Amino acid sequence: MHHWFFLLSLALFSGGALAGTTWRGTTPQSLANGSGEISAAGGAAVTLSAESMGANRFVGAITTIDAASFRGREVLFAGRLLVKSGTGKAALWVRADGAEGALAFASTSDQSVRFNEGSQVREVRLYIPSGATSLKLWVSLDSAGRVDVEHLTLKNERATSNGVSAYDMLDTAISFIRANALNANRLDWDAEQKSLLTPDLKNLPAPEAYSRIRKVLSALEDHHSSVHVPRVASTRRTSAIATQAVEARPVQDIGYLLVPGLRGSDSRASDIFSTQLCEHIASLAKTASKGWIIDLRDNTGGNMWPMIKGLRSLLGDADIGAIRDRNGVVTAWRSQPSKACGVDLSRNRVAVLVGPRTASSGEAVAVAFRARPGTGFFGQPTAGLSTANQSFALPDGGVIALTTAVFLDRSGEAYLQGIKPENLVPHDQYAIAAAAAWLRTLP
Repeated sequence: MHHWFFLLSLALFSGGALAGTTWRGTTPQSLANGSGEISAAGGAAVTLSAESMGANRFVGAITTIDAASFRGREVLFAGRLLVKSGTGKAALWVRADGAEGALAFASTSDQSVRFNEGSQVREVRLYIPSGATSLKLWVSLDSAGRVDVEHLTLKNERATSNGVSAYDMLDTAISFIRANALNANRLDWDAEQKSLLTPDLKNLPAPEAYSRIRKVLSALEDHHSSVHVPRVASTRRTSAIATQAVEARPVQDIGYLLVPGLRGSDSRASDIFSTQLCEHIASLAKTASKGWIIDLRDNTGGNMWPMIKGLRSLLGDADIGAIRDRNGVVTAWRSQPSKACGVDLSRNRVAVLVGPRTASSGEAVAVAFRARPGTGFFGQPTAGLSTANQSFALPDGGVIALTTAVFLDRSGEAYLQGIKPENLVPHDQYAIAAAAAWLRTLP
């Protein structure tokens, strides 16, 4: 999940180019070239490259088409991606825009393609709301490098509703949000229902409701709530995929552990992830005489509990944090026991590395280390999504991930603006060295 800055920046790149004829870079650093037609059987070919990122988190190749023939239907945007160089991840995106801006978007960012993974087919589906005026299609890369895309196609398909109307969807969603959202008191609910829950929705398919649900969630201004269509919701229930590989190594007399995000809630895959963290910590324990570096700089979130469980040896078996809901009710966190995490390192020194990509459940892990004795923080401020989401099922099989509470550390402090490390480090590459130097100065 959190790409709105990138998505909104694309508003500058409108203009109704014919599909497959004009591909443009989304930033001055983006070099984009395309050939072929995305509507043809063989599709288009697009190359995106950048020698540097500038101040941007992404570079991209984009084209814009008229949405008239796609309204009320579903598009399938697919292609074969090959990252030729660079350390970043490549993905496909599609967005439907209306008169007031973005109405709906989807991407393959949860299944990004990296260098050395070979040529990979990716596809993304999106329902195009009736108010859409244009579609934006693009390829993204989140580091300097190059990605080649072949057989890039766009198909126009009939939308499915699972026998549910858009009215029933939105009515259910508003009920959930009004009763449970952390910031529910920011909305005039009578006005919201009058404006959005219109009779015409009774004759429209379920997917038509998603753009209106997103509008309600956006009005909450928690910047964390989201809604997922049935395909995405099902994938997250039946899988748990790390956003990158766990990395563990000795840094001389210090144990270094990179903890990535974990997307999905499948119990077996979650247990494997937790066990892997535990085993890495146990394997480094004998040589980590000066302490530990826990790297959360690329932990963009997902399922916090396998992360917390896998770090139990360092976090300890006491309460390590909590959540507080809108009524002030506090529920404590405690990491679950694991045979693989049998060693007690809760008194060891720990340096935690964080940054702007540390978000959501990544911030939950960081909060669990806050107020822990012998712990210091290094890097840059986190994303500011240190709130808890709860899932609510929609009638068509989709899910609302609704922000219902804030994270609290062991001392009861909340971090609604993110976590600001005591030791600010201007460049990521120096954070490990700075943290190691700090650990080695401690008695």
